Amino acid sequence: MKCLSPFEIEQYILSSPTSQSLEVADHIAACAQCNLIYHTLLEEQEEWAQALFEEKLADSFTAQVMASIELVELEQVTVRGKKRNNPKRIKFLRLTMGVVLLLIVLSAVILYSVPTLAETLRSLFVKNNVDIGLLRAQEFGLVEHPNIKVKDKGYTIKIDEAVADPTRVIVALQLFRPNGKHDRHRLVLSDENGNKIEIKDDHGKVVGDLYDMGYTEDFYYMIVNFSEPLQTDHITIEGHITKLGGKGSSNPILQGDWNFNFSMDMTEANKQTTSTPIKGSYTSPDGLTVTLKRITRMVQGVRFEFDTELSEEALERSPGELWKQQGLKFHFEDSAGEEIHSVNTRKVPHKDSTMSRSSMPGDKPGFMHWSYTFKYLPLDTSYTFVFDGYFITEKDGSTVQFEPSKLKEHPIPFAFDGDELMLNDFTVESPPNTNGSEQEGSLHFSGRFRNETMKSEWILQDLEGREYPLSGQGVSSIRGSGWKDGYIVIVESQSNNKKNFFEFRAAGLTKIPDQLQLIRTIVNRLHTNVDWSVPIMEISEK
Repeated sequence: MKCLSPFEIEQYILSSPTSQSLEVADHIAACAQCNLIYHTLLEEQEEWAQALFEEKLADSFTAQVMASIELVELEQVTVRGKKRNNPKRIKFLRLTMGVVLLLIVLSAVILYSVPTLAETLRSLFVKNNVDIGLLRAQEFGLVEHPNIKVKDKGYTIKIDEAVADPTRVIVALQLFRPNGKHDRHRLVLSDENGNKIEIKDDHGKVVGDLYDMGYTEDFYYMIVNFSEPLQTDHITIEGHITKLGGKGSSNPILQGDWNFNFSMDMTEANKQTTSTPIKGSYTSPDGLTVTLKRITRMVQGVRFEFDTELSEEALERSPGELWKQQGLKFHFEDSAGEEIHSVNTRKVPHKDSTMSRSSMPGDKPGFMHWSYTFKYLPLDTSYTFVFDGYFITEKDGSTVQFEPSKLKEHPIPFAFDGDELMLNDFTVESPPNTNGSEQEGSLHFSGRFRNETMKSEWILQDLEGREYPLSGQGVSSIRGSGWKDGYIVIVESQSNNKKNFFEFRAAGLTKIPDQLQLIRTIVNRLHTNVDWSVPIMEISEK
């Protein structure tokens, strides 16, 4: 068995004992290098656990226990005659009081040892939310507790945790209803309603806006990734919130004042941050230029940054705002050619340790700033960045005409730009099997897509020129074996002795017309005709 990467060993440590591979365990035990990495990572995990879940009781523990005892009312016992000197009764009373005191002490210990339900739900460190970057921030003492609590009109906004470094800020924000329960859907941040949470540097310049990641149903997981690492020793978080509910929420608008602000010290995070410039530029045959910029190592992870720019010809294919909808495909290899991790690949299996990503338009059309933050990239050893391709929304006009009533007996192919579909049937569906309360036309098809399906746009057009925008419905899966191949494959299902295919639904099309035309107006085109890789070597500061 070949040696494991630090990422693979970390995944092995985090997996449950029942799912851990015996082959991996045997290799780690026998291999000196992997064994060293294993124990190093294991020690880090133990340190994080101790930092996150301290067992030490607070200094005020004894005082609060005694205060609790003072509140306990003991029933007065009246003993008459000789019974007042009954040693058995005195012993029983002493035993009873001892049990009561023991229960009080145990209750206090439980209250200090186990966080309240509200505290657990709001924490950035809930098991399903925490990432390795947050754990590292906790280890270095970079998690701040601003203790923000703003109440108006019965609703309360509360912030107990915030984490910041030069590349990102994360804030755990809670919203409570008048009855004290969490409200996860009433706060909407948008330009339309004026609600926003801004990040300002120490000169008062706005450097970013927080948005909700939506990781949890119990609090707002607010985050911002900066296009450039911040050069500031302090930041200020300013919340401008005057409305709850409205657009994007099922609740009516409630006017109020939930504004807040607090500052965060960045000096320690800055000390733990180093940047290394990286060089390399490549222009694809279809007009996308990629230029590498830097690698930033900080407490919360390793950030890889680059810019892209489209040629004039490429911009013509993506006019208006289309050029902003794009994505990159790449991976990293170690010196032996083994995958470290990859981004947007269809290769199965693959490794992905992406913690966050950011893509922001630059100061001119076609120019984009990109950053990806990973859990790990090698240090003091060479590795390679390999560019596998990109996808971008472009104008399209691929079309096929068909007779809907004859599709079931005579399926029609749609084959353009590597996409291979077969139109199998056309029906009119009625509620509740629709996206709304009205009937919908439904085009059933099977096959596979080479291009990306997200952001592509389709319509049906009848003989009178009426157009019906389409929405997809069905199941698909990714299949591929290499870095540049692979397809999005339509998954066919079987129920009631009937094959179920993927569907394009057309609202407003309530009758089966004699003829229809399927038109793809926008395609999220995949470009893999690229050939570029860059060796990278970072040297740690001794």
